[in-house]
Amino acid sequence: MTAEMEKAALSSTFFTDASVSSLAATLHAECFTPSWDEDAFRSALAIPGTVLQILACDETPVAFALYRRMFEEAEILTLGTRPAFRGRRLAATLLREGQTYLAALQVERLFLEVGAQNTPARRLYSSMGFKEIGRRAGYYLHGDRSEDAIIMLKNLH
Repeated sequence: MTAEMEKAALSSTFFTDASVSSLAATLHAECFTPSWDEDAFRSALAIPGTVLQILACDETPVAFALYRRMFEEAEILTLGTRPAFRGRRLAATLLREGQTYLAALQVERLFLEVGAQNTPARRLYSSMGFKEIGRRAGYYLHGDRSEDAIIMLKNLH
């Protein structure tokens, strides 16, 4: 993390309602193609157990994660860091705070799926203690080509 980021005030806010669907869609569009629109986030947040985490740096949203919790398990549905803020370990901060939040809700296991070719994300998740537990062949479609999804798990308790 840069000295500038170390001095910045980082804070996570967790939302369980659709009030931030527009912001979530804007952040997602900066991070992914294709991206989720506002309706997709509104629909996701309408499902009980879904929570959106936004990490802000001096009140500027820099990263987000969408989780779905069911009893003692949760899944990361999507997670991204705005391109201008990548390489500063902000996603690690986001994940640490998200895991603390979920653990306080008695979540024991956190799952995710990541593209097999997404080396930076796989490196991050491995460094945060996630272990590869499976693979879904051809899960992601990128135009005329597909990519396997790596299924990962971290025990929180």
